[in-house]
Amino acid sequence: MTQSAESALTVRAVATDAITKAFQDAVCGPAHLGSPEVIWSEGGAQILLHAARSAPTRARKGTTAPPRRPIHDWTERAGTPLIVRFVFGSEQEPAFLVAATDETALGHPQVAARWGDLFRDVIWAAFARLAQVSAAGKTPAGLRLSPAGLELTTHEPVPVVQAAREHVDDLIRRGLRQAPARRQSVAPSGSEEPA
Repeated sequence: MTQSAESALTVRAVATDAITKAFQDAVCGPAHLGSPEVIWSEGGAQILLHAARSAPTRARKGTTAPPRRPIHDWTERAGTPLIVRFVFGSEQEPAFLVAATDETALGHPQVAARWGDLFRDVIWAAFARLAQVSAAGKTPAGLRLSPAGLELTTHEPVPVVQAAREHVDDLIRRGLRQAPARRQSVAPSGSEEPA
């Protein structure tokens, strides 16, 4: 990263209540925003999610868990929480728009096996959308946890060609790439040289 790009970095805090609201909106979908419950249907299966009864998002150093949503699949597993954890970078080891998660969601094994991947994908999409919206016209560059919630690092948008040139120049400065050879001017083809 070049010096000018580093100086353009901005850090914005995203409070945990904003994250929780983003998760609830994502789970409910645009047609049911603010609904206390929503039914997901897929491949003949249905599940009732109680979005309004979810606990706030909990952030711990290095990890955050979306709200524990009691979910139902119309059987005896009523009220089973489904939990997806994400691990982000820290100040010492920042992660740039990357998070690790468990292989499967936590909760009742059958519910997690059937709905966990979809739930995790919806929550991650909510994170990505929240980062985009919170960036306020800038380019999201990284996420990390703080005591106040999630910190979003942004920078001014850089045209791709400019970023590529700066990267090549940086490699040349560090001796990791040779400078391109200068081109010599060549007479256009089809033109005759004076005799």
